[in-house]
Amino acid sequence: MRLGTNKFEKKRTDEPGMLKADGPSPLKENLDTVLNEPLVCLNGTWLRESEARIPVENRGMMYGDGLFETMLSVNGQVILLDLHLKRLTKGLDYLGIDLQISSEEWGRLFKVGIKKNGHLGVKLILRLQCWRNGGRGYASTSSKGAWFLSYHPMPDQLDPSSSLRLMKSSFHLPVKAAEMSTLKSSNALLYVLAATEALQKGYDDALLCSANGYVGESSSANIFWINKQTVYTPSINCGILAGTRRDALLTALHNQSFFSIQEGLYHIESLYEADLVFSTSTIKGIQPIHNIGANQLVTDQTLLEMIRNIYQLTIS
Repeated sequence: MRLGTNKFEKKRTDEPGMLKADGPSPLKENLDTVLNEPLVCLNGTWLRESEARIPVENRGMMYGDGLFETMLSVNGQVILLDLHLKRLTKGLDYLGIDLQISSEEWGRLFKVGIKKNGHLGVKLILRLQCWRNGGRGYASTSSKGAWFLSYHPMPDQLDPSSSLRLMKSSFHLPVKAAEMSTLKSSNALLYVLAATEALQKGYDDALLCSANGYVGESSSANIFWINKQTVYTPSINCGILAGTRRDALLTALHNQSFFSIQEGLYHIESLYEADLVFSTSTIKGIQPIHNIGANQLVTDQTLLEMIRNIYQLTIS
């Protein structure tokens, strides 16, 4: 690991044009950047984000040989921490990467970082990136790995109450083993392409379906819909990622009596006939889906309020 030079070191002021009496001080601007910069943790060492250095021959970057977790903290607490740690542990075990850090140690580390980044606000987005050590070549016999933990403030422009406009993506979800439904792989190219396609065509996100035409997920969220008091959601057999918010909401729905629940294989027409279609994600929570392409969907506000109340009780 190599640290960058101290770019905030005071320079000579006898050089022409270094400081201007009628303008802001470059030294002050740089100091403000330091005070507002996130602190990150690279393999156990805390650094300013701009000082963190990762080797060029990184298997996570070269082959996607790793995974990541995106988490949300509010007022010092990581929401649904246990579910994130459970998925992290399963994913690392599946990949055969041993970071030699227990769930308890991860939890303590997350809290330390939240305190160190208190200047960023009370709502923080945490991203833990893990990858396997080793050099070139697909095959690897190493179980050792490395990791990087970053913190960023919740963007002001995010509005979880807004409705989404989705397009049916031209890309399809691949067939994958059920065990991979809990693997949040570093290889997210499919989601990148789908989200970019949607953005270029003026939509908020893309709806990804299986090659057989079954509804799957959006590029960044799981999909649910309600029809006559039954909550439907695609099965993990569709090739979706089992999101932490999806799991938490399903558990909460199983513990109430008003809604029944169905997981299965469904064509997109099922969404057109629903009383409410919504998505769940770590950062945005519950969001109603207003359109899929040219098809305008029904949004039953009473059902939406009921689902949001159940969800809030789950994450609180």
